[in-house]
Amino acid sequence: MTRNTISYSLLKVSGFTLLLAAVMAVPFFVNSAVPGLIKNTALLAAEEEEGRRAPPEARSSQTLGRRVFTRINEVMELRDMELFDEALEVLGEIKEDFDRDRLNDREKFVMWQFYANIYQVQENYDGAIESYRQILTLDKLNQEQLESSLFYLGSLYYVQEKFPEAIEQFLEYNEYALEPNDDVYFRIGTAYYQMEQYPEAIPYILRNMEIKRSKNEDISKNTYDLLRALYFNVEDYTKAYQVLRESVVLFNEANDWVLLPAVLGQIERFQEQAQSYYVTNAAGFLDSDSQLINFAAQLYNNDYPYGCARVMEKGMSEGIIEEDEGNLSFLSTCYQIARQDAKAAEPLEKAAEMSDDGENYARLGRIYSTMGEFEKAVGAFNMGLEKGDLDRPDQLYLSLARAYMELNRYDDGIEAARAARRDERSEDTADTWITVLGREKDRYETLQRQRRDLAEYFR
Repeated sequence: MTRNTISYSLLKVSGFTLLLAAVMAVPFFVNSAVPGLIKNTALLAAEEEEGRRAPPEARSSQTLGRRVFTRINEVMELRDMELFDEALEVLGEIKEDFDRDRLNDREKFVMWQFYANIYQVQENYDGAIESYRQILTLDKLNQEQLESSLFYLGSLYYVQEKFPEAIEQFLEYNEYALEPNDDVYFRIGTAYYQMEQYPEAIPYILRNMEIKRSKNEDISKNTYDLLRALYFNVEDYTKAYQVLRESVVLFNEANDWVLLPAVLGQIERFQEQAQSYYVTNAAGFLDSDSQLINFAAQLYNNDYPYGCARVMEKGMSEGIIEEDEGNLSFLSTCYQIARQDAKAAEPLEKAAEMSDDGENYARLGRIYSTMGEFEKAVGAFNMGLEKGDLDRPDQLYLSLARAYMELNRYDDGIEAARAARRDERSEDTADTWITVLGREKDRYETLQRQRRDLAEYFR
């Protein structure tokens, strides 16, 4: 199965598109980090008001001066009021001190972080990216500042669908992070998926799941769907089946149950495939035309033609399976193989009427012959010849000759056998039938004369 084929199911699997949309919509705002930041600056300001203010040139690189602290408070208030342009103007005043090299490391970090925050709120992702890049040029970043900056920078590239850049930043994050971040591994995996680099994506999704399990956290259904899709795309159907089976147990969703038999068929575990179809149908998850027909086909292929017929018939009666020529013909075949000729005839009559050629009428005539209903058989055979476009009309003429013989219509039978003789493949057989029909005609006529003579004798 090629990757394009898998989009059938699987990536015809639409739930996975919602997964990627959800990942792309993850909020990247740093608001949650800001309250802690402001709390620290407030403490520092209180200390200054108590008389411990130091001259600017001697201040610690990890404290905010009064001027910067005051303006950052203004920025935060304006931002919360959604006055973003005004907030940027106040930040511009701090930027002037930055340009004159009057800010320490802490003040530079805070300034660029608020720039990034406001740009993100405005969806000015290029501006936010540049702000985080400025942060990464600062000296003496602590561990938390470094990790958060790399994480948000990668996330911003991700939301812009700049996946190579996003991966680069997330990989750098992993180099510095003290603890593994399952979300980072997930985003790297989905970024590779978006670039159709499926083999590269798989280890990162597996690592994401491993981290979550180590923290005793639930793994989302979307993650299972993504991993399964990745295995489909690299045509590793055995592992795709393992992921799908686990997903069925954990989430018990109809889509997974319906997909399970298809995957079992792909890895040629046909008996389990049939069993899976049976369970899926019993659970009420098979509710479409294609699903029920596939189930019926599995029953047929596993030597249960009567069950196949019942599935097809029930689907038609409920209006799920369309009563078209192909489906009706298949239903008839199931009943015929199950030796239910009377039940096989009715759907085949409908299929024959819909057909553009005479093949279904030829089949119908043979069913009637098996049932001993030779008048109906003759009618079906003649309809088949009338419609034409037969693979072997000579064979149909021979079947017609036999039906005529059973009705004691020997001349009609001989005529049909002679028509079959025009095909050299049936020449010898037709000659035999002509001889047999001739003898049977003589025998029949002799018996008829004897009966008439006896009737006259006893009159």
